[in-house]
Amino acid sequence: MYVSADLVCGLQWGDEGKGKAVDYISKNYDVVARFNGGDNAGHTVVHQGSTYKFHVIPSGVLRGCLGVIGSGVVLNPSSLEEELRQLSGDEKIVISNRAHLILPSYKLLDQKLESLKGDKVGTTGRGIGPAYAFKAFRFGVRVGDLFQDGLEEKLNEIRRLVESLDVEWIQPDVNHWKEVLSPYVGDDYRVLHEAHLEGRRILFEAAQGVLLDLDFGTYPFVTSSYTFTNGVHAGSGFNAREIGDIIGVSKAYTTRVGNGAFPSEVFGETADYIREQGAEFGTTTGRPRRVGWLDLVALRYAVRVSGCNKVFLTKVDVLSGLDKVGLVTSYEVDGQRYSDWFDFSQGALQLVKPVVEWCDGWGSVLNEGKLNANLFSFMETVEGAVGAKIQWVSYGPSDHETLCML
Repeated sequence: MYVSADLVCGLQWGDEGKGKAVDYISKNYDVVARFNGGDNAGHTVVHQGSTYKFHVIPSGVLRGCLGVIGSGVVLNPSSLEEELRQLSGDEKIVISNRAHLILPSYKLLDQKLESLKGDKVGTTGRGIGPAYAFKAFRFGVRVGDLFQDGLEEKLNEIRRLVESLDVEWIQPDVNHWKEVLSPYVGDDYRVLHEAHLEGRRILFEAAQGVLLDLDFGTYPFVTSSYTFTNGVHAGSGFNAREIGDIIGVSKAYTTRVGNGAFPSEVFGETADYIREQGAEFGTTTGRPRRVGWLDLVALRYAVRVSGCNKVFLTKVDVLSGLDKVGLVTSYEVDGQRYSDWFDFSQGALQLVKPVVEWCDGWGSVLNEGKLNANLFSFMETVEGAVGAKIQWVSYGPSDHETLCML
């Protein structure tokens, strides 16, 4: 039996609720695989009454899926160890021997680079960028290197380079890292292909979101990896032609962490209300997120770039207390309006004035088991604007607070 795999990716600047989406959807899959990012990404999942905070472990492991951490992930063994402590120990996890390691000094280098730029990008300071940079420089240390000869020489090369940049060298605890990782190390390419050929269903779980993609996001205010279909093959060895459904996750509003243009951003009491109701504080950093209305221009772009054909809409409950809910339907620049094919570079976005259309609010998500009519109208407007069907609606953190629209 030969079946396609599917992908879940974020359609905004991350924090869309992908962890909730993957936890809900993964009950229909056998394997869930991460292929990009590191512990800068945070997924909060409420499963069977317990709350889990994952960074690199695919949340599908909670439902008995095999969790694969692919070669495109950069791995902090200390952070991973903390994640593993949340689990029972019966979960099945494979970590790619090709995944690159985040060395302790990378964090210091990350912080120094951010300081030199005047905190312009607003990174998490977790060493993600330097880990990908050292990978590209061909100076990186991979998980498999921990178990091979020549590791000390590799580390000495990196130490000399780090110290030449006037950054303190912190020697990694290699023996402890080996102890943490050794039960899980394997070949992600082989594991995924064998599962595929055996007819097992695979779900790929992206970190961050389309608007943070290294190439297609709002550069330079982006992450250091490829965040949707473009990262699957590079980050796992799996043939992207075998991807079937591309499920894009979006909040009913928009959030962003760190700096960068944000056309639909709101401030004042409305922003405070959304932030508090939505608990919009970073899983990884704890920083308050910037908030804004749902941006249909940006969402349409993300749907097109990613190839998304199904949308998982989250946090509709957060907006329930508002009389009016805004939707950004176009951008205005020098008196001209753009609702399509806009340049999503940082420079261009800085110049736009958002055009907001107002929808009637919904006092409650459900009325007698059916979607509130105003919410349904809101969703129809979104679907018509972005060209993809909303198949799931989430109105709370728990698994049962999800409605499938089939």
